[in-house]
Amino acid sequence: MDTVMIPKPQEGEFPSYFQNYFKWVDFDQDLIETWKFSIQDGLEFWNSISEERSQYRYEEGKWSIKEMLLHLCDTERIFLFRALSFSRGEQETLRGFDHNSYVYNSDAEERDWASILLEYQHVKQASFDFINSLSAKQWTATGQVENQKVSVSALAHVMPGHDRHHQEIAKQRYLTSN
Repeated sequence: MDTVMIPKPQEGEFPSYFQNYFKWVDFDQDLIETWKFSIQDGLEFWNSISEERSQYRYEEGKWSIKEMLLHLCDTERIFLFRALSFSRGEQETLRGFDHNSYVYNSDAEERDWASILLEYQHVKQASFDFINSLSAKQWTATGQVENQKVSVSALAHVMPGHDRHHQEIAKQRYLTSN
């Protein structure tokens, strides 16, 4: 496959909350290399957590680590669906989602940690395969989510940043106490 210049997301091509995740992305590095590193780094980090620790909540009412990792899987699937839709010319406005409802209904606590880790690995690989397949034209595609313009480029950049954001939360709030 020919090398494609991947554009950096421009102001107006993403919701403001993406900035929380973009701060974890090196925009000077090739995005495909960023993805490769992110996948390896994520697998190493999440796999270092034990089954027992994956059930930990640092405060009543907060997500467990299991729930957090399934949130990453769910959100990445949604971001990837949006990127797929826009890259294929979708003209309809896509809806947002209630991440807390998704977590609540994930039944994460009914699953063993190993199965969630395997799901994470598969989601990351499928996402990478799709991102790596996009043409120059597809990279510049945009669409609407809840009346906000969003580019394929912004979605592809936000996914590794979202993962890193939650790794940092896990390190600071879940893995330093108890």
